[in-house]
Amino acid sequence: MDRRNAHVEAQTRAVRKQRVFKRLVGKLALLSVTTGICLLLLEFMVRACIPFFNPRAQIPVYATKNNFFLGPISRQVRQATPKGDYDVVVSFNQYGFRDTKNLRNSSERDIFVVGDSFSAGWGVEERRRFSNLLEERLERRIFNIAIPGDIRAYSKPVKYAEQRGATIRDLIIGVCMENDLRDCSDGKTDVELFKDEQYLRSSVPLVERTRGWFWSHSALYIGTSYTLQKSSTLRHLMERVGLARSIDRLTTKNVYNDRVLASSRDELVKLATNYNSVVLIIPSRALWSGDHQASEKKVHERFVELLRQTGLTIIDLKPAFEQEGNPLVNYFTTDPHWNPSGHAAAAEALLERFRTRD
Repeated sequence: MDRRNAHVEAQTRAVRKQRVFKRLVGKLALLSVTTGICLLLLEFMVRACIPFFNPRAQIPVYATKNNFFLGPISRQVRQATPKGDYDVVVSFNQYGFRDTKNLRNSSERDIFVVGDSFSAGWGVEERRRFSNLLEERLERRIFNIAIPGDIRAYSKPVKYAEQRGATIRDLIIGVCMENDLRDCSDGKTDVELFKDEQYLRSSVPLVERTRGWFWSHSALYIGTSYTLQKSSTLRHLMERVGLARSIDRLTTKNVYNDRVLASSRDELVKLATNYNSVVLIIPSRALWSGDHQASEKKVHERFVELLRQTGLTIIDLKPAFEQEGNPLVNYFTTDPHWNPSGHAAAAEALLERFRTRD
């Protein structure tokens, strides 16, 4: 009898455990479904009530079939950062450039600016970009056709502008030393690399790809990020766990490589020698911040030397920034781009060069 009772009790306990387990699974399933529905409703509410947090409103550029980026045609968008460094309205013209002028009205006396987000004026008001400041003081029209990209892609917006009626003789090429340099022998632009998922998997960490996916798909994620990062304590915590990127992670680091430097120089020469070009060297903030300063300095100085050997007109802003005593005063605090001070310094250097040339 004792054995039978023990067996019955064991079976009863097992049945009870199964019931408890089933109840727990059911509750977790219900909680998951309820949470998912609530998050979905919140997602729609955020998109409807705060359009700026819509993923489509973030980083307003798109890849063209010719493998370079353009802004949204004839649209005005808001550009801001969760960390609070900038909050500006950005207007794109009928060509997809951040400019108000009609390319067909250009003449040989006008100056064109091509480059990446630095030259396009990421984070600053249009009137405070170096191209606008230079136009005002030089009293010559300046067309800004800069758009996020790299050296390999810079010729594409130039050709695109010419195909739409632009007359380009004088050209300012902004070279970003933070992330422009690479081996261009594969013939691919950054847009093509962006489309290459195998390349992205091998070069971009999983946490960055995950964060990027949420940033491009979830208004709730973007809104939460903007809200939480207003607190420096929460922002630092998010940076530690990978939900946000610190200024050090946002700043791309260079590794010295002779092949990369030579390839970047050759690619730049292909474009520059077709016009009366001035190459504006945009220093990386990593020259003066972080633990890669020695490598950054070696890369910067060697690349400038290689360019000077080609006979191109070069304006290197590194000495000008260092002469001020605090180079980082020209950059945003939590974003690697120039603030208005950096653009003013670039405009001053270009003004002196063009007055000398004229």
